[in-house]
Amino acid sequence: MNISKLIFFPVSTDKTVNNKILLQTLIDSQFISEKSTNNNQYLPGDNFLSLITFLGCSPNINLMPIECESHCFISILDQLEEPVCLGYTQTVNPKCPACKKRISDWKTPNWKNAEQLCNCDKCQKQTLYSELNWKHECGFARCGFEISHIYPHEAVPTDQLLEKLKQFSGFEWNYCYATS
Repeated sequence: MNISKLIFFPVSTDKTVNNKILLQTLIDSQFISEKSTNNNQYLPGDNFLSLITFLGCSPNINLMPIECESHCFISILDQLEEPVCLGYTQTVNPKCPACKKRISDWKTPNWKNAEQLCNCDKCQKQTLYSELNWKHECGFARCGFEISHIYPHEAVPTDQLLEKLKQFSGFEWNYCYATS
């Protein structure tokens, strides 16, 4: 079963963070609180709703575990040696960074490999898959964290959250939605 997610990661695929310091930063900012029943699953903290903006008139999110129902939890991703596709939506359709047009024939067997090249069918420019404009529908990185049970475009991070991540790490962060 696929779980919808909102995933956070460094903009540059060569950046990594110390997961213990990332975890402590999220705890200190009260983005996450106590540990959930499963390993590496943290419940939303007291500032979660002030650091994530939910869109629409009535999002349906369980912030606390309820028996037999899914709930929102935050997990720190394992550090990886090489950047990988962290997740993507079923509607993903990247744009070429050179000509700014949607790439029609982008999905090759190795597209999830960040170091693979994608050839734009409009301008013929070759670009690493990790450097295409995914419009928050896909993300490539070596580290990060995810919020489970958030549907695509249901929520967005506040500037304050992205700034906290930048302050602790020293570099810019991005986010994407994933259903796969």
